[in-house]
Amino acid sequence: MVSASPSEADASSSLVTAIVEAVADREDVAPTELQPPLYDVIDPDALTALFTAAGSRDSRRVSFTYCGHAVVVDGDGCVFVDDDGERQEPATGERTVR
Repeated sequence: MVSASPSEADASSSLVTAIVEAVADREDVAPTELQPPLYDVIDPDALTALFTAAGSRDSRRVSFTYCGHAVVVDGDGCVFVDDDGERQEPATGERTVR
């Protein structure tokens, strides 16, 4: 995980991008080919605001289903995508994607 201090805009796109890329990887498609788009399933701005707001993030956790995969974002912004109930190994990038 990179220990840079991204701007709020970067943090926003990084979290949303991590989710979309992780699910697209599981589906073996380009991120732009995912249907429905992420914003039809969950509000990306609200999700980002939750994880960039001041305060203790450790107790925050959001889970939802996207394209048939269980997606979990935990308190430190790590993204997990379950595929058939198994945790996936982390991918490279600014956010840890499992």
